[in-house]
Amino acid sequence: MFIVDLLLVLIIVFLVYATVVGSFGLWNSSKGKDRHSPTSRFAVLVPAHDEEAVIEPLLESLGDQEYPGDLYDIYVIADNCSDSTADRARSAGAEVMERTSRDARGKGHALRYGLEQLDLLGPEASGAYDAVVFFDADNLVDPSFLQVMNDRLLSGEDLIQAFLDSKNPADTWISSAYSLLFWLNCRYMMLARYNLGLSAAFMGTGMCISAAALADVGWNVETLTEDLEYSAQAVLKGYPTHYTHETRVYDEKPLTFAASAKQRLRWARGQFAVAFGYLIPLISSGIKNRCPVRLEAGARLCQLFVILAASPVFWLHSHLGGGENWGMAGAMLDGIPFFPQILVVVPYSIMVYAAVVDGHPAETYVYAPLYPVFTFSWLFIMLAGLFTVGNKRWMPTEHRRALDMARINRPRILTVSPRDVAQYETRIAMAGGFSGTNWN
Repeated sequence: MFIVDLLLVLIIVFLVYATVVGSFGLWNSSKGKDRHSPTSRFAVLVPAHDEEAVIEPLLESLGDQEYPGDLYDIYVIADNCSDSTADRARSAGAEVMERTSRDARGKGHALRYGLEQLDLLGPEASGAYDAVVFFDADNLVDPSFLQVMNDRLLSGEDLIQAFLDSKNPADTWISSAYSLLFWLNCRYMMLARYNLGLSAAFMGTGMCISAAALADVGWNVETLTEDLEYSAQAVLKGYPTHYTHETRVYDEKPLTFAASAKQRLRWARGQFAVAFGYLIPLISSGIKNRCPVRLEAGARLCQLFVILAASPVFWLHSHLGGGENWGMAGAMLDGIPFFPQILVVVPYSIMVYAAVVDGHPAETYVYAPLYPVFTFSWLFIMLAGLFTVGNKRWMPTEHRRALDMARINRPRILTVSPRDVAQYETRIAMAGGFSGTNWN
């Protein structure tokens, strides 16, 4: 019983920690950053595997950047393609690198190939570019993206992650749930940590790495979540991942549960692999070097295990105690006023707050009552990922929503009062309400 009680104490502490950190995402400290003249040269890398349906809108949005065209070059890495991706990319004006490999498949390998071709790795790197930015082939990119990255680089930031938005949030209940998940992550995980001076994490696309950091850290990723792994490697080298809420990248969310389960299983396997490989080094380095950034980056990797353990530990604690709170955990729960109500109200409120202040499309919330189903399904997917963590087979996600920027509901950042938020909560609650969140 003592072990169950201790486990529940640790889970409660982690939930309080996540809540406190997330509360720092209620405002945006990245506003008002210094603006700089466009001087940074960018290499734009787009790994693409059979993406003929969506590659052209992305390249069009990159061509429409509010940034001098002679300061960036676009490279599409046509990775093991069997369609017309390479031809369409060339026709759209991009430089194309064609890569074929029977064994080394996946995004991480494709990006390493592109970086090597451009001689951007190691101390003898070419110096042709000041930074590299990465996009997925299904993306659309805000016109301000490169200018914002230029500003951040010249302000001393080496790794920057942009707001990752959705280009099809209201297509199905799955694309809606994905969109809600990413909107919450961007504000209450990425922005919150940026506000606190901690390290955010790369999210797979909309990423910028300075040439100096890339030459120092290299590109030695092996897991299925190369973005999270690279963030861990970089913070161990002294490069935290910064975040900007001021420019956005829109990606295509899966339309069906089967497609989402396949993608999330890949994520779960990769995230567990990163946790097993970097959790202890980050925490030990944080303690040894008295570095709260590394310590917190390691603590955050514990969330996978906390999420999996929470439900069975709460159940065991309740049944072993005859339905009553007992032990250290019971005392903690009794000491938190309205704890059950908080578990329901807080996830609901932070979702509504993000919807209002970030101007998310209201039609997405038609499917909000199904969001808890999506959240609950993570438990089974994460469990499968834990037991198959050694499987590194790349599972590509099919993309077919060839939207362009003119068809995206462009959000705008709003200034709202608590009364506005309360009114928005009421409107969504009348549509069916929602509950639950996911700290993944």
